[in-house]
Amino acid sequence: MELRNLLTYSKVCESMSFSKAADQLGYAQSTVTMQIAQLEDELGVRLFDRNGKRFRLNAKGEELLTYANRLIALSEEAKTAVSDTQTPRGLLRIGVIESVGAFFLPPILQEYLISFPDVRVQVLTATTREIMGMLRQNKIDLMLTLDDRVYDPDWTCIWSREEDIVFLCAPEHAFAGRTDITLAELLQENLLLTERCCNYRYRFEHICDRYQMQLRSSLEIGCTNTILQFTEHNLGVTFLPRLTAQASLHTKRLSAFSVKEVSIRMLIQLVYRKSMWCTPAMKAFVEKVAGY
Repeated sequence: MELRNLLTYSKVCESMSFSKAADQLGYAQSTVTMQIAQLEDELGVRLFDRNGKRFRLNAKGEELLTYANRLIALSEEAKTAVSDTQTPRGLLRIGVIESVGAFFLPPILQEYLISFPDVRVQVLTATTREIMGMLRQNKIDLMLTLDDRVYDPDWTCIWSREEDIVFLCAPEHAFAGRTDITLAELLQENLLLTERCCNYRYRFEHICDRYQMQLRSSLEIGCTNTILQFTEHNLGVTFLPRLTAQASLHTKRLSAFSVKEVSIRMLIQLVYRKSMWCTPAMKAFVEKVAGY
């Protein structure tokens, strides 16, 4: 198998488009089609399931993609080792959930960009499920998420930190500072909730199900900053990662409280793929995060 064909195959899988892969590689689309056909002929299998103009990667295609990415990564690593270009440079793509991106990343990125001016950083914000898909499709280099321990045989978690999910209210709210609130009392309040695909909201709803209780009323908001502002204005109570509320708690714009039946802890995790080469830019970013 020729490395250039594997590189083309990886680009097609990344974009799921022959035309986009051709644009990225500077090829004619017919060249991309020919190289994929050469791979399929050489291996004696189809790599994509086709339905008219639409196509998707099949099981054999997924298997080849893992090997292709490893070989491409090894090639890039060899180039860097031989040419002694260990200085972080180029594009670094980070996939992150909104709360971690807004409240954890800024001071790290500020120091990173000053230290490594030759690196261009692209931050893509999405749900955990979406950034997991981006990582599998090679659309990002690093995934930074807040979840239970994530697992995939092709993933390496290179840094993690436990994070408490805390209940928050305005200082004038009756719950402020209390440690004896029951779940039944909490569910009588107007809850300011994140979107349904949020991991810690899912965990909370699972606890409610266990006690056979349902949310009475709520306001669903997709932005953590907006939830914090609404809570400060006493429009309801909420639960968020502690890191998102540190400034508001420190300045006493918010107060924390505890719910007897509920304790939620999750992990902030930095993950990359084993089959992809960990570039100098990626290694430098991991060091910044670990030292934060």
